[in-house]
Amino acid sequence: MLSLLDGTAALRRSAEIVHRELGADLAAGAHRIAEDDTMEVVAVVGGRTEALNGLVVGPQEGLGGQAAVLRRTAAVADYSLSRAITHDFDHAVRAEGLHAVMAAPIVRAHRLYGLLYAARRSAVAWTDADRTALLGLARQTAVAMEVADSAREMAEVAVFSERQRLAIRLHDSVGATLFSLRVALTSARAAADAQRGDMAELLTDALALTERATSELRSQTYSLHHAPEDKALAVALQGDCRDFSERTGVAAELVVLGDLPRLDAGRADVLRRIAREALLNVEKHAGAHSVVVSLYIHSDGVGMAVADDGTAGDITLQDERGMGLEVMAESVERVGGWLTCAGNDEGGGTVRAWVPAARAFRPVEP
Repeated sequence: MLSLLDGTAALRRSAEIVHRELGADLAAGAHRIAEDDTMEVVAVVGGRTEALNGLVVGPQEGLGGQAAVLRRTAAVADYSLSRAITHDFDHAVRAEGLHAVMAAPIVRAHRLYGLLYAARRSAVAWTDADRTALLGLARQTAVAMEVADSAREMAEVAVFSERQRLAIRLHDSVGATLFSLRVALTSARAAADAQRGDMAELLTDALALTERATSELRSQTYSLHHAPEDKALAVALQGDCRDFSERTGVAAELVVLGDLPRLDAGRADVLRRIAREALLNVEKHAGAHSVVVSLYIHSDGVGMAVADDGTAGDITLQDERGMGLEVMAESVERVGGWLTCAGNDEGGGTVRAWVPAARAFRPVEP
């Protein structure tokens, strides 16, 4: 399941396992499509109609909406007769001839990814073993969907990072050539003007075309270099890791775990400056062979870890080798976050930081 790098594919594979392992007549997977925990059914196994495909389930609606909001497994022995749920989807359930239905939330680290359903066409109550099995499969599906989100996010970051590199190459090569051409044409036109020849008009036209090409190149390179707001931090950190590796010969990688919440420019800048300071400390003191910079969702904000496999031991915020980190700690606290430094059990050290997303409360430090 971990090899599946597509969320919908992971849901379908999980539905197939539920259909087979739980002896369900029908199994389905739904993914979260809105911040209010609205779900959409995207994978159905064992269906006789198309009634459930594409079904949108709002918070508290039906059995799935209840499981999503409560973050726990919900089950009924006879869906249409149950008084414990709303009956927004009775038409679809009846079209499939379903009675016993069970739904488990797909949750990992308090984040809801979707729902996993099991259903029977007979009114047979679900056992505790059934509930445990479905919940276990939902947890495995959450891991697969987290991996899929991370893979998609890293692919998007890689695209924008490469676009920035292309923009720089265009600026340095084609841009420089156009600038030289414009200078040459300007000089030639001045000489032609002095001789009052017809060549002056032709050179004026050529210069105008050069100006237009320069303006278009400037516009296109800016567009290529500019990353979307929600990708800007990751793209910048990937560039910092690349520069660090080229400068030091130490392997440095960026890992983005999931779709990160948006940060304002100030908080994103604080995280980037912390990462740069941590990388600088690794370069100066760690004697490391590799370093990994991670971005991840944590407590209504964005967490970052810079971990190395060096041998320099702990660097604390008060350590004279890490004076820059002490300054960074003050900066991150001013925006409502925190910063810690600690040694790793297997060697090396890790700098961790957290900043809140919009209107998030500061969590307890780990």
